[in-house]
Amino acid sequence: MKKNLLYYKFTILFFFGFVFSLAQNLPYTEDFEHATNDSYSFTSNGKLFKIESSPTSRYPQGTFRVQGNYPGTGWNGLTIDNKYIDNDGAAEFGVNPSFKLKSEGFNFTSQNFYLFLADYNLQQFPFITPVPIIINGKENGTIIFTAVYIPLNALMMNGYIQVNLKNINGIDYSNYVINELEISTSNPANYVGLDAFTWTEVTPSLPTIWENGVWSDGEPTLTKDAILRASYPHDLVAKTLTFEADVTVPSGVTYTVDRNVSNTSHQVVFDHGAYLMQQNDNAVNIGNISFKRQSELIYRLETLDWSSPVLGQNILALSPKTLQNRFYRYDESTNDWIANINAADIFQKGEYIAFRAPNNFNNYGEGVAKPFEGTFTGVPNNGSVLMMLTKNKFGNNAVGNPYPSPIDLKKVISFNSGMSTISNVFVWTHKKPIVNGEFSGDNWMIYNDQMGWSDPTVTSTTIGVGQGFIVQAESKVVSPTPTSIPFIFNNGMRVTGNEVISYKTKEDDKFWLSLKQNNETLNSTLIGYKEGSSKQYEKVFDAEPMQVYPGIYSMIDQKEMSIQGRGAEFDEKDQFDLVVNILTAENYTISLAKTNGIFSQGQSIYLVDKELNKITDLSKGDYNFISDKGYFANRFEIVYTNSLLHTTDLNEKNKLNVYTENHIVHIQSTEKLKTVKVYNLEGSLVKSISSLNTFETHFDLSTSTKIYVIWVESYDGTKISKKIIVK
Repeated sequence: MKKNLLYYKFTILFFFGFVFSLAQNLPYTEDFEHATNDSYSFTSNGKLFKIESSPTSRYPQGTFRVQGNYPGTGWNGLTIDNKYIDNDGAAEFGVNPSFKLKSEGFNFTSQNFYLFLADYNLQQFPFITPVPIIINGKENGTIIFTAVYIPLNALMMNGYIQVNLKNINGIDYSNYVINELEISTSNPANYVGLDAFTWTEVTPSLPTIWENGVWSDGEPTLTKDAILRASYPHDLVAKTLTFEADVTVPSGVTYTVDRNVSNTSHQVVFDHGAYLMQQNDNAVNIGNISFKRQSELIYRLETLDWSSPVLGQNILALSPKTLQNRFYRYDESTNDWIANINAADIFQKGEYIAFRAPNNFNNYGEGVAKPFEGTFTGVPNNGSVLMMLTKNKFGNNAVGNPYPSPIDLKKVISFNSGMSTISNVFVWTHKKPIVNGEFSGDNWMIYNDQMGWSDPTVTSTTIGVGQGFIVQAESKVVSPTPTSIPFIFNNGMRVTGNEVISYKTKEDDKFWLSLKQNNETLNSTLIGYKEGSSKQYEKVFDAEPMQVYPGIYSMIDQKEMSIQGRGAEFDEKDQFDLVVNILTAENYTISLAKTNGIFSQGQSIYLVDKELNKITDLSKGDYNFISDKGYFANRFEIVYTNSLLHTTDLNEKNKLNVYTENHIVHIQSTEKLKTVKVYNLEGSLVKSISSLNTFETHFDLSTSTKIYVIWVESYDGTKISKKIIVK
């Protein structure tokens, strides 16, 4: 066999794993010189390793084995030697070689080894197209680390390149404790030889046991296993966790485990607000654990929007007193919920199910609201979760947090940004009650990764345990545009309940307006100025509401917006209309709920009521008005400077005060009143008083109608109209 010199340069992609420092022995370099030729195992420093690879008809025990037929073609790290491991005779074009070194009954770390790469004819060549070499370190089948090497051209020794796990792009892999080293490559590197394998036996530490109020060997860590033989009501960190007793984890406590969690026969319950964190995506959990979740105060006709943190939870069993036809899945093609849950259906990983409150809950007006308490029981979900989103029509897909710990929404969006553009995320709340069969306001909070939340009271980007949400996603593939888009959750997105998430960015120029009815906020709308945005509709910066509920919205192309980016920089000449959708005739308030950037530094925001010819600087105070039921698209406008104001605030010229008390209407003015007319909402004249010559007047309006328009003319020529509600 001929082996030619080749030049390599190695780079790496680092995945997940944790460095462990346990009791270790001295490193040992195996050169295979004493191994049996064609053997599928070898003894190194008194310990047995097995060589495993895919079998073929010619090599039923696997294609990789000890090679000793070509003296002088090995490399022991210092000099030429004679034996190594390879797949000679089995290298084929198009067949990607892969093999494992598995220890028998002990763990080890690997410091370095040497690789020889060639094509299926055993000829080395310059790598014009990079060929990845994938190295997986595993323990009991669980991947502890994954490294991907991209070989280029670098000097080699007798055709071998050293893979130094101690320092690869500044990362040290040599302390990862494993019992299996897997090496794979791909075409055209169909032949792989390995020599000078340096490894160190690791003496594992004993687990520490919680029993009778003490740990048997000190508190556990990410490098030490933990066993619980009693409840432990404190935060816990462990390498693995085994339950050997019934355990209840109280609210506010987080168990953080790097690897596997095992419960074979005990009742383990995490209360609402207690979390199980896991760090290794490849950890495999065993046995059922229960996780309790409690909703906000709700009535019977309200829905819960949940996903399961465990595998195996029956959907209907989560709320057995909810009618079966009141469990729903979301249909992207119709943008609506459909009742298609069967009795045997279980929650899939990341699946968002909506269901109505139990049928024995009070309805609105029949009693007090109460929280719904549900319990998820099954094997805790962990690791990567792949879902396929659809974009057949609307593109709205229902997903949910699949883990028994919170996740960070920004991390979810960032990780998936390589495959898709996630425009907006919708999270259902229970803030707005049902009135006359309709929600009195918008219960959907909308998150836009560029602009933020539509709700000014929300600052956190965490999604709680069991929380479902809707994502708008579009594939970054332009042509042909796919209708199926991959979407991934993984452990890197998980956070603890107490974790403070901070993203330091430049504060954008933006503000939130809220519409209130009797001091209850119906909804809020976000207006901002962000680099990359424009006055045209762009999903990356703008968000339509799921439905136009009662509330206030901005507009783009005759479409209501809950979030709108209006340009890269603030322009004081900018102006735009607002829409208000009113469900019931009542008193309403438009207020400035929150400001950022220039709007927190004194920039005025003027609200123009074009119906009543009134102007209000919202940065100085709220605007109160009376409205009947309806959709009003042209009544209100926002401007930023006096030069753009198209009306005169007549009430500033003529201070007019109108109020009611016990069906008596009182009118007071700084100018002498001349004429007063009262109209109902149908436009009919109800009352007229003329030839007044006084600064105030009052009259009785004891009728069934409650809302009127008061028209007042003063002797100075001022004419003012105001809506009132008579109670």
